[in-house]
Amino acid sequence: MSALFGIGSRRAAYAGLGVLTFIWSSHWIAMKLALASADPVIFNVQRAWVAIAVLFIALVATRSPLAPRAGWRAIAVTGFFQTTVNFGATTMAVAGGGAGRTSVLVFTMPFWALVIARVALHERLRGEQWLAVAFAFAGLVLVVAPWDWQGDLAPRLWATLSGFGWAAGAVATKAHDREVARDPVNFIAWQMLVGMVPLTLLASIVDAAPTRWGPMYIASTIYVGVVTTALAFLVWTAVLRHLPAGLASLSMFAIPPIALVEAMIVFDERLAANEWAGIGAIGVGLAILFAVGWRAARRAPRSPATRVPFDGA
Repeated sequence: MSALFGIGSRRAAYAGLGVLTFIWSSHWIAMKLALASADPVIFNVQRAWVAIAVLFIALVATRSPLAPRAGWRAIAVTGFFQTTVNFGATTMAVAGGGAGRTSVLVFTMPFWALVIARVALHERLRGEQWLAVAFAFAGLVLVVAPWDWQGDLAPRLWATLSGFGWAAGAVATKAHDREVARDPVNFIAWQMLVGMVPLTLLASIVDAAPTRWGPMYIASTIYVGVVTTALAFLVWTAVLRHLPAGLASLSMFAIPPIALVEAMIVFDERLAANEWAGIGAIGVGLAILFAVGWRAARRAPRSPATRVPFDGA
Protein backbone atom coordinates (compact mmCIF):
# COMPACT_ATOMS: atom_id res chain seq x y z
CA MET A 1 0.00 0.00 0.00
CA SER A 2 1.31 3.47 -0.81
CA ALA A 3 1.87 5.66 2.22
CA LEU A 4 -1.38 7.52 2.92
CA PHE A 5 -0.58 11.16 3.86
CA GLY A 6 3.08 10.15 3.92
CA ILE A 7 2.50 7.82 6.91
CA GLY A 8 4.67 4.92 5.86
CA SER A 9 6.59 4.11 9.04
CA ARG A 10 6.18 3.96 12.80
CA ARG A 11 7.91 7.31 13.25
CA ALA A 12 5.55 8.93 10.73
CA ALA A 13 2.62 7.32 12.55
CA TYR A 14 3.59 9.13 15.77
CA ALA A 15 3.70 12.38 13.82
CA GLY A 16 0.25 11.55 12.45
CA LEU A 17 -1.02 11.10 16.00
CA GLY A 18 0.27 14.57 16.82
CA VAL A 19 -1.72 16.07 13.94
CA LEU A 20 -4.83 14.13 14.98
CA THR A 21 -4.52 15.48 18.50
CA PHE A 22 -5.15 19.03 17.33
CA ILE A 23 -7.73 18.11 14.69
CA TRP A 24 -9.87 16.10 17.11
CA SER A 25 -9.56 18.59 19.96
CA SER A 26 -11.11 21.27 17.71
CA HIS A 27 -13.82 18.79 16.72
CA TRP A 28 -15.65 19.29 20.02
CA ILE A 29 -15.75 23.06 19.70
CA ALA A 30 -17.07 22.93 16.12
CA MET A 31 -19.75 20.41 17.10
CA LYS A 32 -20.92 22.52 20.05
CA LEU A 33 -21.18 25.57 17.79
CA ALA A 34 -23.18 23.64 15.19
CA LEU A 35 -25.54 22.09 17.73
CA ALA A 36 -26.72 25.55 18.75
CA SER A 37 -28.57 25.61 15.41
CA ALA A 38 -29.62 21.99 14.81
CA ASP A 39 -31.04 18.89 16.42
CA PRO A 40 -28.16 16.51 17.31
CA VAL A 41 -29.59 13.60 15.30
CA ILE A 42 -30.04 15.78 12.20
CA PHE A 43 -26.61 17.41 12.51
CA ASN A 44 -24.95 14.03 12.92
CA VAL A 45 -26.46 12.80 9.65
CA GLN A 46 -25.60 16.00 7.78
CA ARG A 47 -21.96 16.07 8.84
CA ALA A 48 -21.50 12.36 8.15
CA TRP A 49 -22.94 12.58 4.64
CA VAL A 50 -20.63 15.54 3.94
CA ALA A 51 -17.73 13.26 4.94
CA ILE A 52 -19.03 10.36 2.85
CA ALA A 53 -19.40 12.63 -0.19
CA VAL A 54 -15.82 13.87 0.23
CA LEU A 55 -14.48 10.32 0.47
CA PHE A 56 -16.29 9.05 -2.63
CA ILE A 57 -15.29 12.18 -4.57
CA ALA A 58 -11.69 11.38 -3.61
CA LEU A 59 -12.13 7.86 -5.00
CA VAL A 60 -13.48 9.27 -8.28
CA ALA A 61 -10.73 11.91 -8.48
CA THR A 62 -7.99 9.30 -8.01
CA ARG A 63 -9.74 6.84 -10.38
CA SER A 64 -9.95 4.25 -7.63
CA PRO A 65 -12.59 1.50 -7.67
CA LEU A 66 -15.92 2.58 -6.19
CA ALA A 67 -17.04 -0.96 -5.32
CA PRO A 68 -16.04 -2.19 -1.84
CA ARG A 69 -12.58 -3.72 -1.80
CA ALA A 70 -12.82 -5.11 1.73
CA GLY A 71 -15.16 -7.88 2.82
CA TRP A 72 -18.66 -6.96 3.96
CA ARG A 73 -17.98 -8.37 7.42
CA ALA A 74 -15.08 -5.94 7.95
CA ILE A 75 -17.14 -3.05 6.60
CA ALA A 76 -20.25 -3.86 8.65
CA VAL A 77 -18.48 -4.47 11.97
CA THR A 78 -16.27 -1.40 11.69
CA GLY A 79 -19.14 0.72 10.39
CA PHE A 80 -21.42 -0.25 13.26
CA PHE A 81 -18.93 0.56 16.03
CA GLN A 82 -16.91 3.40 14.51
CA THR A 83 -19.79 5.21 12.79
CA THR A 84 -23.20 4.15 14.14
CA VAL A 85 -22.25 3.90 17.82
CA ASN A 86 -19.38 6.40 17.98
CA PHE A 87 -20.88 9.18 15.85
CA GLY A 88 -24.38 8.83 17.24
CA ALA A 89 -23.39 8.71 20.90
CA THR A 90 -20.83 11.52 20.56
CA THR A 91 -23.37 13.92 19.09
CA MET A 92 -25.94 13.14 21.78
CA ALA A 93 -23.31 13.62 24.47
CA VAL A 94 -22.15 17.02 23.20
CA ALA A 95 -25.76 18.16 22.80
CA GLY A 96 -26.43 17.53 26.48
CA GLY A 97 -23.12 18.40 28.11
CA GLY A 98 -20.17 20.77 28.01
CA ALA A 99 -17.87 20.35 25.01
CA GLY A 100 -14.70 20.03 27.08
CA ARG A 101 -15.99 17.70 29.78
CA THR A 102 -17.82 15.54 27.24
CA SER A 103 -14.58 15.00 25.32
CA VAL A 104 -12.92 13.79 28.51
CA LEU A 105 -15.49 11.05 29.03
CA VAL A 106 -15.32 9.96 25.39
CA PHE A 107 -11.64 9.35 26.08
CA THR A 108 -12.36 6.42 28.25
CA MET A 109 -11.76 5.07 24.72
CA PRO A 110 -8.10 4.11 25.35
CA PHE A 111 -9.06 1.92 28.30
CA TRP A 112 -11.78 0.18 26.27
CA ALA A 113 -9.25 -0.23 23.44
CA LEU A 114 -6.67 -1.83 25.72
CA VAL A 115 -9.22 -4.38 26.96
CA ILE A 116 -10.69 -5.17 23.54
CA ALA A 117 -7.28 -5.31 21.82
CA ARG A 118 -5.94 -7.59 24.54
CA VAL A 119 -8.81 -10.05 24.00
CA ALA A 120 -9.19 -9.78 20.22
CA LEU A 121 -5.65 -9.07 19.03
CA HIS A 122 -3.52 -10.27 21.97
CA GLU A 123 -1.76 -6.91 22.16
CA ARG A 124 0.30 -6.27 25.30
CA LEU A 125 1.74 -3.26 27.09
CA ARG A 126 5.25 -3.46 28.44
CA GLY A 127 7.41 -1.75 31.04
CA GLU A 128 7.20 2.03 31.04
CA GLN A 129 3.97 1.94 29.02
CA TRP A 130 2.16 0.78 32.16
CA LEU A 131 3.57 3.81 34.00
CA ALA A 132 2.17 6.04 31.25
CA VAL A 133 -1.21 4.34 31.63
CA ALA A 134 -1.14 4.92 35.39
CA PHE A 135 -0.46 8.66 35.01
CA ALA A 136 -3.06 9.04 32.26
CA PHE A 137 -5.70 7.14 34.23
CA ALA A 138 -5.04 9.18 37.36
CA GLY A 139 -5.33 12.35 35.30
CA LEU A 140 -8.60 11.22 33.75
CA VAL A 141 -10.05 10.45 37.19
CA LEU A 142 -9.02 13.89 38.45
CA VAL A 143 -10.66 15.61 35.48
CA VAL A 144 -13.87 13.56 35.57
CA ALA A 145 -14.09 13.79 39.39
CA PRO A 146 -16.60 10.94 39.84
CA TRP A 147 -16.89 11.83 43.54
CA ASP A 148 -18.48 15.17 42.61
CA TRP A 149 -20.79 14.42 39.69
CA GLN A 150 -23.67 16.83 39.39
CA GLY A 151 -26.31 17.42 36.74
CA ASP A 152 -27.71 15.11 34.07
CA LEU A 153 -26.19 11.63 33.87
CA ALA A 154 -27.32 10.98 30.27
CA PRO A 155 -24.55 12.99 28.49
CA ARG A 156 -21.94 11.12 30.52
CA LEU A 157 -23.39 7.75 29.55
CA TRP A 158 -23.60 8.77 25.88
CA ALA A 159 -19.96 9.93 25.99
CA THR A 160 -18.79 6.66 27.56
CA LEU A 161 -20.71 4.66 24.94
CA SER A 162 -19.06 6.75 22.24
CA GLY A 163 -15.64 5.88 23.65
CA PHE A 164 -16.50 2.18 23.62
CA GLY A 165 -17.71 2.36 20.01
CA TRP A 166 -14.60 4.19 18.87
CA ALA A 167 -12.33 1.67 20.61
CA ALA A 168 -14.18 -1.31 19.11
CA GLY A 169 -13.99 0.33 15.68
CA ALA A 170 -10.25 0.86 16.02
CA VAL A 171 -9.69 -2.77 16.99
CA ALA A 172 -11.93 -3.94 14.12
CA THR A 173 -9.89 -1.83 11.69
CA LYS A 174 -6.67 -3.36 13.00
CA ALA A 175 -8.14 -6.88 12.92
CA HIS A 176 -9.01 -6.44 9.24
CA ASP A 177 -5.69 -4.75 8.51
CA ARG A 178 -4.96 -6.69 5.33
CA GLU A 179 -8.34 -5.88 3.83
CA VAL A 180 -8.10 -2.20 4.81
CA ALA A 181 -4.65 -2.00 3.22
CA ARG A 182 -6.09 -2.72 -0.23
CA ASP A 183 -7.58 0.77 -0.32
CA PRO A 184 -7.98 2.69 2.98
CA VAL A 185 -10.03 5.49 1.39
CA ASN A 186 -12.44 2.94 -0.08
CA PHE A 187 -12.73 1.15 3.27
CA ILE A 188 -13.38 4.30 5.31
CA ALA A 189 -15.95 5.51 2.77
CA TRP A 190 -17.89 2.24 2.76
CA GLN A 191 -17.80 1.60 6.50
CA MET A 192 -19.03 5.15 7.08
CA LEU A 193 -21.79 4.79 4.50
CA VAL A 194 -22.98 1.47 5.97
CA GLY A 195 -22.72 2.78 9.52
CA MET A 196 -24.81 5.84 8.66
CA VAL A 197 -27.78 3.86 7.34
CA PRO A 198 -29.41 3.28 10.77
CA LEU A 199 -28.67 6.86 11.88
CA THR A 200 -30.18 8.24 8.67
CA LEU A 201 -33.30 6.12 9.18
CA LEU A 202 -33.51 7.44 12.74
CA ALA A 203 -33.24 11.02 11.49
CA SER A 204 -36.09 10.42 9.05
CA ILE A 205 -38.53 9.50 11.83
CA VAL A 206 -37.38 11.75 14.69
CA ASP A 207 -39.52 14.79 15.49
CA ALA A 208 -36.76 17.41 15.30
CA ALA A 209 -36.84 21.19 15.20
CA PRO A 210 -35.89 22.72 11.83
CA THR A 211 -32.20 23.44 11.31
CA ARG A 212 -31.37 27.16 11.51
CA TRP A 213 -29.07 27.57 8.53
CA GLY A 214 -26.50 30.32 8.76
CA PRO A 215 -22.80 30.99 8.06
CA MET A 216 -21.66 29.57 11.43
CA TYR A 217 -23.68 26.37 11.07
CA ILE A 218 -22.60 25.80 7.46
CA ALA A 219 -18.93 26.43 8.29
CA SER A 220 -19.06 24.17 11.36
CA THR A 221 -20.78 21.37 9.46
CA ILE A 222 -18.29 21.51 6.59
CA TYR A 223 -15.34 21.62 8.99
CA VAL A 224 -16.60 18.66 11.04
CA GLY A 225 -17.58 16.68 7.94
CA VAL A 226 -14.47 17.29 5.85
CA VAL A 227 -11.63 17.80 8.33
CA THR A 228 -12.47 16.12 11.64
CA THR A 229 -14.43 13.22 10.12
CA ALA A 230 -13.29 12.33 6.57
CA LEU A 231 -9.64 13.42 6.63
CA ALA A 232 -9.06 12.63 10.30
CA PHE A 233 -10.32 9.06 10.05
CA LEU A 234 -8.12 8.49 7.01
CA VAL A 235 -5.10 9.61 9.06
CA TRP A 236 -6.28 7.42 11.94
CA THR A 237 -6.51 4.38 9.64
CA ALA A 238 -2.99 5.08 8.32
CA VAL A 239 -1.68 5.34 11.90
CA LEU A 240 -3.28 2.01 12.85
CA ARG A 241 -1.38 0.43 9.94
CA HIS A 242 1.90 1.02 11.79
CA LEU A 243 1.02 1.07 15.50
CA PRO A 244 -0.82 -1.39 17.76
CA ALA A 245 -4.44 -0.34 18.31
CA GLY A 246 -4.08 -0.12 22.09
CA LEU A 247 -0.92 1.97 21.96
CA ALA A 248 -2.29 4.36 19.33
CA SER A 249 -5.46 4.79 21.38
CA LEU A 250 -3.45 5.71 24.49
CA SER A 251 -1.97 8.63 22.59
CA MET A 252 -5.47 10.08 22.25
CA PHE A 253 -5.28 11.07 25.93
CA ALA A 254 -3.75 14.34 24.72
CA ILE A 255 -7.06 15.47 23.22
CA PRO A 256 -9.21 16.04 26.36
CA PRO A 257 -6.83 18.53 28.03
CA ILE A 258 -6.57 20.55 24.82
CA ALA A 259 -10.34 20.41 24.33
CA LEU A 260 -10.88 21.54 27.93
CA VAL A 261 -8.65 24.56 27.45
CA GLU A 262 -10.28 25.41 24.11
CA ALA A 263 -13.75 25.11 25.67
CA MET A 264 -12.61 27.39 28.48
CA ILE A 265 -11.59 30.00 25.92
CA VAL A 266 -14.56 29.70 23.55
CA PHE A 267 -17.44 28.80 25.89
CA ASP A 268 -16.08 30.08 29.20
CA GLU A 269 -16.14 26.59 30.72
CA ARG A 270 -14.13 27.17 33.88
CA LEU A 271 -11.55 24.61 35.01
CA ALA A 272 -11.21 23.63 38.66
CA ALA A 273 -7.93 22.84 40.43
CA ASN A 274 -8.51 19.09 40.12
CA GLU A 275 -8.97 19.47 36.35
CA TRP A 276 -5.70 21.35 35.98
CA ALA A 277 -3.99 18.64 38.07
CA GLY A 278 -5.54 15.98 35.86
CA ILE A 279 -4.31 17.72 32.73
CA GLY A 280 -0.81 17.74 34.20
CA ALA A 281 -0.93 14.02 35.03
CA ILE A 282 -2.19 13.16 31.55
CA GLY A 283 0.64 15.24 30.11
CA VAL A 284 3.23 13.27 32.11
CA GLY A 285 1.72 9.98 30.93
CA LEU A 286 1.80 11.13 27.31
CA ALA A 287 5.41 12.30 27.63
CA ILE A 288 6.40 8.85 28.88
CA LEU A 289 4.40 7.13 26.15
CA PHE A 290 5.89 9.18 23.34
CA ALA A 291 9.42 8.86 24.73
CA VAL A 292 9.07 5.08 24.74
CA GLY A 293 7.53 5.06 21.28
CA TRP A 294 10.11 7.41 19.79
CA ARG A 295 12.95 5.33 21.24
CA ALA A 296 11.42 2.19 19.72
CA ALA A 297 11.01 3.95 16.38
CA ARG A 298 14.69 4.95 16.36
CA ARG A 299 15.72 1.35 17.01
CA ALA A 300 13.41 -0.10 14.37
CA PRO A 301 14.67 -0.75 10.83
CA ARG A 302 13.79 2.08 8.47
CA SER A 303 11.51 0.13 6.20
CA PRO A 304 8.36 1.91 4.98
CA ALA A 305 6.63 -1.39 4.37
CA THR A 306 7.09 -2.68 7.92
CA ARG A 307 3.80 -3.81 9.46
CA VAL A 308 3.22 -3.89 13.16
CA PRO A 309 2.46 -7.27 14.69
CA PHE A 310 -0.73 -7.45 16.70
CA ASP A 311 1.08 -8.18 19.93
CA GLY A 312 3.92 -5.71 19.63
CA ALA A 313 4.31 -2.22 20.96
